[in-house]
Amino acid sequence: MSGLAKWVMKKRLNAIIGVMLFTLIPMMFWLAAAILGLVVLRKGVKEGIPVLAWGCLPALVLWALQGDATALLVLADVMLLSYLLRSTMSWSWVLLVGSFLAVISTLVQPLLMENVLNLAVSLVQNVLSSEEGVEVPDRGLIFDQAVVAISIFQVVIAVLSLFLARKWQAGLYNPGGLRTEFHQLRLPVSFSLVLGGMILIGEGLGGSFTVFSQAAIPALVLPWSRFSTWYSSKKRNWGCWTNFILPCWFFCSKCVFRKYFGHLVCDRQLCKYSF
Repeated sequence: MSGLAKWVMKKRLNAIIGVMLFTLIPMMFWLAAAILGLVVLRKGVKEGIPVLAWGCLPALVLWALQGDATALLVLADVMLLSYLLRSTMSWSWVLLVGSFLAVISTLVQPLLMENVLNLAVSLVQNVLSSEEGVEVPDRGLIFDQAVVAISIFQVVIAVLSLFLARKWQAGLYNPGGLRTEFHQLRLPVSFSLVLGGMILIGEGLGGSFTVFSQAAIPALVLPWSRFSTWYSSKKRNWGCWTNFILPCWFFCSKCVFRKYFGHLVCDRQLCKYSF
């Protein structure tokens, strides 16, 4: 794909054509988002805005005709996250903000993709009803879970597209730079506290608040993937230990929170206790 990256970086028109083309191709919007991310990372937001504006036209058409705004939302997320990465040079900020974008997206999804969500709910109900001995959940519960799942999926795709864009940028202009960034990826203690707090809120309160915990988990998984690398190295520091211990502490704390305080803040119909 390095040839594609070189071509889109030659001039703005190439980038616009690439984003528009891959947005129109089914299931290839992630590549359009990666092209947009590359433009923003290398040339800045000023150059990325025209590419986003023209690239969003096919996404708007697909939304109007099919009711699916996935491509549109992924492009918008990549635009924001690539600007954030260019400004801060920190993947920790990208992961943290991505978690909050997933939460915000759950508020937008029912407005932009109601027909698609209803279709997904109907399909799930039909599949479950065809199975013997399986109780079909309430339609509202399935709808809420579909909103959360699609929101997190879109943000994960946006982060992966940004990762691909950064890989292209490193390959073209700074060979080996992405590897160094990945090995230096650590969540600061404050970020771990925020993400752990989201898990505590989501698992402790339950119901519609579970989106907080489900959105925070992907941001914690990626830094944990470096735990084996840390363990085998001689440079052991308290920052790595903190990133490992804090989420475990929050998982344990949420059980105590739900048992002793959950009934004060949750509706009994939404909170299911299994103690």
